[in-house]
Formats: sequence, structure tokens, C-alpha cells
Amino acid sequence: MKKIMLSFMAGVCLAGFSSLTFADELGQMKEDMKGETGKMQSDMKSGKDKMEGDVKAEQKKMKADAKAEQKKMKAEQKKMKAEQKKMKEDAKAEQKKMKADAKAEQAKMKADMKSKSDTMKKNEDAMKGEVKGMNEEMKGMGEDMKGMAGK
Repeated sequence: MKKIMLSFMAGVCLAGFSSLTFADELGQMKEDMKGETGKMQSDMKSGKDKMEGDVKAEQKKMKADAKAEQKKMKAEQKKMKAEQKKMKEDAKAEQKKMKADAKAEQAKMKADMKSKSDTMKKNEDAMKGEVKGMNEEMKGMGEDMKGMAGK
């Protein structure tokens, strides 16, 4: 029985020693896994932080681009308004010039008409004078003919 007890004790000691070794290994594995988990979490956090930084940088770039485009559009708008204003002023100036030209042409036509009218009156007066002279001449001839007939 001593032998059985000794064997039993040896088995229990061996089992106890193995259990301690197993527990140590288990503890070591647990620590390793915690380390791996921490490393993975750290990697994920740094990846997330990098992505957030990239997104923020992209947003800032897009905002800057949008502002630049907006400024460009405002400048174009301002330029177009200036061109429109110039075109209106040019149109008004052209319209004034055309009115002045029309008035000048109208005044010239009136002067020409007056000149022609005056010329026609002079011609008419001259013709009246000629007709009057011819009438007097005919009267004189008529009287000469009466005088000739009476002789």
C-alpha cells in the first residue's frame, strides 16, 4: 500500500506541477492576447485618426476650392455688370448721336425746301412778270391792230 500511496502522491505532485505550469502558460497567453488586443486597438485608433485627418483635410481643400470658385464667379459677375453698363452707355451715346444726326438732316432738308420754295416763288414772280408783260404787249398789239384796222 505504501507503493500505491507513493505512486498516488507522485501522481498528485506531478499533476500539481503540471497544473502550475499550465496556469503559468495560460497567464502568459492571456497577457500576450491582451498585448495583441491593445496593439490592434492602437492600430485601429491610429487608422481611424488618420482617416479623420484625411477627411478633414479633404473638407478644408473642398471649402477652399469652393471659396475660390465663388470669388471667381463674383469677379466674372462684376466684370459682366461693368460690360453691361458700358454697353448701355454706348447705346445711349449712339442714340443721342443718331438723334442729333436726324435733327441735322431734318434742318438741312427744311433749309433745302425753303431754298427751293424761295426759288419757286422767284420763278413764279418772274413768270407773272413775263405773263403781265406779254399781256400788256398783247394789249398793245391789240390796240395796234385796232388802229390798223381803223385806218
